[in-house]
Amino acid sequence: MRRRRYKIMLSASLAAVLSLSLIATQAVQTINAADPPADAAKTDAAAADKTAQPAQGAQQAPAADAASSAPAPAQQGAPVDPSKAKAELPSDANFKLAAQSDKLKLLVDSTTGHFQVEDKRSGEIWRSYPNPEQWPQETITGTWRNNLRSPIMLEYIDAANFKSQPKMTSLIEDKGTLEGFQTTSSGFKVTFNFKTSGFKIPVEVNVKDDYIETKIIDSGITEGKLSLLNLKLYPMFGAEPSIGQDGYLVVPDGSGALIRFKTKQINDKSIYRENMYGSDVSFYAERTARQQAKMPVFGMKSGDKAFVAVMTGGEEYSKVFGSPSGAFGQSNWITPEWQYRIKFFQNTSKKGNAGFFTYSKDRFTSEQRSTRYYLLPKEQSDYVGMASKYREYLMKEQGIKPLQVSSNKIPMFVDIVGADVKKGMLWDKYLLGTSTSQAMEMVKRLYGLGIENMSIQYMGWQKGGYSSFGGLFPVDKRLGGNEGMKQFIEFAHSLKLPVYLAANYSYNNNERDGFNPRYDGMRNLAGTLMDFEMYASRDTVTQMSPKFSAKSLDKDMKEYESLNADGIYFEDGVGRYLDSDFNTRYLSTRTDTMHTQQEMLQQVKDTLGGVSVERANLYALKDINHIHRLADDYSYDLFIDESIPFMQIALHGLITYSSNWSNLRDQYKTEMLRSIEYGASPSFIFTSAPSEDMKGAYSIYYYSMNVHDWESTAVEEYQRYNEALGDVQNKFIVGHRTIAPNVREVTYEGGKKLVLNYNTTPYSDGKLSVPAQDFIVVQGGGSQ
Repeated sequence: MRRRRYKIMLSASLAAVLSLSLIATQAVQTINAADPPADAAKTDAAAADKTAQPAQGAQQAPAADAASSAPAPAQQGAPVDPSKAKAELPSDANFKLAAQSDKLKLLVDSTTGHFQVEDKRSGEIWRSYPNPEQWPQETITGTWRNNLRSPIMLEYIDAANFKSQPKMTSLIEDKGTLEGFQTTSSGFKVTFNFKTSGFKIPVEVNVKDDYIETKIIDSGITEGKLSLLNLKLYPMFGAEPSIGQDGYLVVPDGSGALIRFKTKQINDKSIYRENMYGSDVSFYAERTARQQAKMPVFGMKSGDKAFVAVMTGGEEYSKVFGSPSGAFGQSNWITPEWQYRIKFFQNTSKKGNAGFFTYSKDRFTSEQRSTRYYLLPKEQSDYVGMASKYREYLMKEQGIKPLQVSSNKIPMFVDIVGADVKKGMLWDKYLLGTSTSQAMEMVKRLYGLGIENMSIQYMGWQKGGYSSFGGLFPVDKRLGGNEGMKQFIEFAHSLKLPVYLAANYSYNNNERDGFNPRYDGMRNLAGTLMDFEMYASRDTVTQMSPKFSAKSLDKDMKEYESLNADGIYFEDGVGRYLDSDFNTRYLSTRTDTMHTQQEMLQQVKDTLGGVSVERANLYALKDINHIHRLADDYSYDLFIDESIPFMQIALHGLITYSSNWSNLRDQYKTEMLRSIEYGASPSFIFTSAPSEDMKGAYSIYYYSMNVHDWESTAVEEYQRYNEALGDVQNKFIVGHRTIAPNVREVTYEGGKKLVLNYNTTPYSDGKLSVPAQDFIVVQGGGSQ
């Protein structure tokens, strides 16, 4: 499932408001992919981040269509005769120099399209095909043996056959050839011609500085009678078996996670395969227990060698595909899987519970689909080195500037809840959490208790409270109205504290702002209006077309300015979810939606100065100041070994970020330690009203939000965070490791170290001691 308002699952309730004739007028052309399932149900429009359980009415994929979710199982056999096995791979004698940089040499085999890279710094050789020394031990047979030897593999479907199922092939399996091979000043170009299936895929490979970049040129792709679903370009680049190798795959699961190399994993088909930036609910949303992949990065370490890959174009139409040893061959390999069509559910009834699965006729296109493989020197060949290289990329290529701080005290992010509503028999009841005058008293008291650096995010200030979406202004009079909010912001400014107003520009349930669901709501490929039921009230909330959302924000900007707000805190939508829109008034591809969101964020930053986004995808990074409630855990797939702070290592010193609210933790001490380990700012969510007064609220009904119940804890926690992080807010994390079971060490620029003990017993190594479930600061060789 996908959409969630904090800890609340939102079930799908998508009304099929368009007939098939209307769909036809929208020029939505489809091809059949499977027989109609007997019990096909509605599309998931809302799903939680960390659950594998389907929402009520969740779409059920036909069993026969499993090939579109994962490749067909590979067959295993006995190892092939070594001389014959090595003959299956390109000969070193065929590789000629194509281009080089100061650090790398790119060599290419013009007969196979494969390449080698020589690292001048170390003499290491990287290959786009399996390791020739280990290949004789490979036991995989049949189609997948050819797939792993090929420079490109793809999935396709036969549009002319009603019962066609996705099929996989590769250049060797398809008996393909190379066309138009030529070297360039920086590498080479070639078109892979799939002779049997009829596909032609033009690609480029270039060498620059310390990376190799592969590109697929979408504009040059041709299809015969078959339709391209996805492809993997040079999927075996850097692939290594587990035998004799200490290594791991780095996947963008949550904050980042490791899949360590393992032996004797034959026939274990567990793979990592996740949509970049989450699923697109306008198509079939595959149900998964994994957290959303928010950074277009993956990597691999094998022995003293490591690379980190950054998808630099078209990643919104991709998945990260990680195959541990034993899943598809004995090698560990990881690659982008570029998406060209996605399955969706075509309704054939007004209720939306009958229909069939199909694919769009038109394939997704991007200006280019590119991946940079940065080859790391030996001293940086681990996940810290990978994250550091990604940080360098963000600074050099994306223009992200180092964080500027004005205080040696870390900011605490204080979310203040204004109001929400509770469903009644005749009308909703207004639940007042914190008026603007009460917010003033709250901030004054927290400041007086020693929390002198706060960033305030005011939620539920709009007319009707937190669960009212659309037509946000004016500020609800029961909270103090526009004048009360303006006075509160002026008071906060007198203490040099910024105030962000929380807003949701993704949904509308009050039809203000001139919003009409029929004309302005987001629609999926089948023409179905995208909406969902709120968990508590069962009220229907419609998703606005992204381009209509941009118009609404533009209209509101003068209102924010008039209140002297320092920025907007975007919740549950902009910067976090990425969907296509097939409303003919506001047609928007996934790429268009991404650009629309970036423009919205930039507009706010340019106008107000500040932008905060909840659980942001990193395409939003250059236009925001803070990421709120950033993931600091992983999805607990059995084949994933551990969580790492990859994203936090990359971001610390560039932008502020917080983990989950402190007063909503499940395991208080453990989660506090992890937040400090990951370099996050502390955050709380507060009301002035007693917590029980918010019971039954539509969206915000947490167990404990009353500020008076938490203020002493907040002060104590703020002091601990400052001890750990106050003087390194703008410093990069340069080291992270496990020094003993459940004991972590984090190193910052300048040498400051934190040692964190998650155990319930004290830790000591003879030189330093760390109390149970606590941390110490180590600086200059001693502890403080």
